Amino acid sequence: MFAWGGGIAVPTLTVDTEKERAPPPPATPLDFPSYVPDLESWPEDGPTCDKLHQLLSRLKKPQDISAEFLQALNLKVEPDVAPADLIAGDTLKSLPPFQWPEKSEQSETSASTPAAAAKKLMSNGFPFPDKEKYDLLREELLFDNDDAFRTLSRLSPLPGRQKIRLTHSRKFWTGLEHISQYWDTSLDQYIERSEPEPEPGPANVAETSHDQTPMKDDVPKTPPGDKMDIDSGNVDKDVDMTKSESQTTYKGRRIGTGKDMPESMREDTMRGFLEMIAWSFGCQPSVPVLPPRLFVKGLLFPVRQNFTISRAPQDRQIARKGILEGPILFAQCRGDTEFHGPNGNPQSRYAEICDLLRETAAMLLLAQERSREGNTETKPGDGKWWATEPRWGGAPNDGPVGDPENNQSEDKEKGSAPDADAEKNDNKRPRHDRYPLSLRRAGLGHSKKRSMSEQWKIVQPGPSLWDRKMRYMQIGKPRDSPFDDVFMVSSINHHFAILRLRVHANYIEWLKTGKTNFPVEDAEQPWHRIVLRRTRWFDFFNPEDRVAGLDALWTIFSYMMRPEN
Repeated sequence: MFAWGGGIAVPTLTVDTEKERAPPPPATPLDFPSYVPDLESWPEDGPTCDKLHQLLSRLKKPQDISAEFLQALNLKVEPDVAPADLIAGDTLKSLPPFQWPEKSEQSETSASTPAAAAKKLMSNGFPFPDKEKYDLLREELLFDNDDAFRTLSRLSPLPGRQKIRLTHSRKFWTGLEHISQYWDTSLDQYIERSEPEPEPGPANVAETSHDQTPMKDDVPKTPPGDKMDIDSGNVDKDVDMTKSESQTTYKGRRIGTGKDMPESMREDTMRGFLEMIAWSFGCQPSVPVLPPRLFVKGLLFPVRQNFTISRAPQDRQIARKGILEGPILFAQCRGDTEFHGPNGNPQSRYAEICDLLRETAAMLLLAQERSREGNTETKPGDGKWWATEPRWGGAPNDGPVGDPENNQSEDKEKGSAPDADAEKNDNKRPRHDRYPLSLRRAGLGHSKKRSMSEQWKIVQPGPSLWDRKMRYMQIGKPRDSPFDDVFMVSSINHHFAILRLRVHANYIEWLKTGKTNFPVEDAEQPWHRIVLRRTRWFDFFNPEDRVAGLDALWTIFSYMMRPEN
C-alpha cells in the first residue's frame, strides 16, 4: 500500500508501428485525483497527536483510509498553482532563469571582489549553470516523439526529417519509449478484415478429392439399415458463422494497456528527467538505503520514496565514498489508474484520499530528514532498561526450540563414546584447515554466523533509522525562518506534478514527541497547520508540458542551491 521501491528494469523493445498484429487490450482511460480536504480549526491550546497515532496504528488496508486522517494532520491543499508561486518572496527575480549569468560576468568573477564572486556562486561553491546548458536540455525535450524513438532504435529518419542527436536526455527518452508502448494512443488503428473464402480451383479440387478419399481399411463398417447421426441444423449454423467471421488487426505503438505497465518504466523515465537537470546544479539522484518510514510518536509508518535528489560534497575524497548532502527533493511514482468510484460516487473517494495521504506522509518524512541537521541520532530504546539490561527469568533456557546448535548438542549427549580411531583422527590437523594457530585461537580463521540463540540473547537498542552515507542538511531553507519548504515530484499515468509542503519546526517536533506547549509566534501560518501546493499535471508526451516542467524544476533547483548568505 505504501511501498517504497520500484520494480525490475525492463529491456528495450522496438515496435514496428506499421505492422499489423493482434490488437492489445483497450486503452486505459486517464483519471487524476482531485480531492481537497475541508479545513477545520484546531484548538490553539492543545492539538493532540494521539488521534493521528491511533489512526495510523489501526490502519490495515487502503479502504480504511478516510478524510479523518487528513483532518488529524491539519492539512490545507491549494491545487493548480503556477510553478512560480511554489516559492514565496522575491528571491526568484535575482536567480536563473529570471536572470541568467552572462559569459562576461562569469569571466569577471575571478577578478572581482570575494563578496561579488560569492553572489554568483551556488551553495556548493560552483557557479550557476549558464543559459547554454538550459537551451541544450530545452532543445532535446522539444524533439518530436517519433523522431526520438527512431533515433533510439537506430532507424533512419522519416522522409523530410533531419537526424537528431540525444546527449543529456537519452535516459529520459528510453524510459518514455517504454511508457508509450502502454499509453500512447495517437497511432492506434483498428482494421477489420473479413476472411476470404477459398475459391474452388483445379488444384484445390484435386487436393480435396485426394485427401477425402479414405482407404479400404479405414472405412468404418456400419450395420445395414443404420443411419449416421448428423445434425444438419448445426452444420448450417457453423457454415454461416464461418462466412460472417471477421478478423480485427491493429497498427500502432501499444503492446499493452496502461494499467498493466510495470512501475519501473515510470520510475526510470522520471529519474532520467530529473537527473539531467540535477547534474547541472551539482546534484545527483540516489535510492534510499533504508525503507522510508515516518516517525509519529514512536510509530514507524512506511511511506514511498522512489529516489531522492541530494547535493554532492565539495570535497572529492568524501564524494568518492558515496556520501551526499541533503536531501533536496524526492520523486514518488505510483501505478494507480482509478481514483474515482463508479458514477462519481462521493462515498467511494478513498482512492483519492489514500493517494493524498501517500504524498503528504512522504513529504513529512523529507522534512524530518532535513531537520536532523546538527543533531545526533538516538536509536529506538537507547538508554532504556529494556534495551540495556539482560532479560528477566532464572530458568535454564538455551534459546528457541529448533536451534541447530541445540540439536547438535542433544545428539552428542545421546550418542555413544568415541572410538580410538576417532580420537587419533581428531588429533590430526585437517587438510583444509591451513590457518595459523594464533588466528584459530582468536577466532579469525573462520567467519561464524551468529546462531538464533546468540541473537536472542543480545540486549541492545533497535536498528538505526538514519542513512550513514547522508549528511542531513536543510539546503535552501532560510536560516531566519522556522518554516521549511520541501518539494516533491509526483508521477502517475504518463504525467507528473510538482508539490511543495511548508512545515514549521514545531510541527516536526509535535510529530516526533507530541509536544504542544510551544511559545506563541506572530506568523501568517500557525505552526500546527501544513500547507500543500500542487501544480497542474504535465504530460510527458506533450513537448510544451515537458518544457514547462523543465522551467519549474530549473527554478526550484536555482532557489534551493542559492548562496546561504
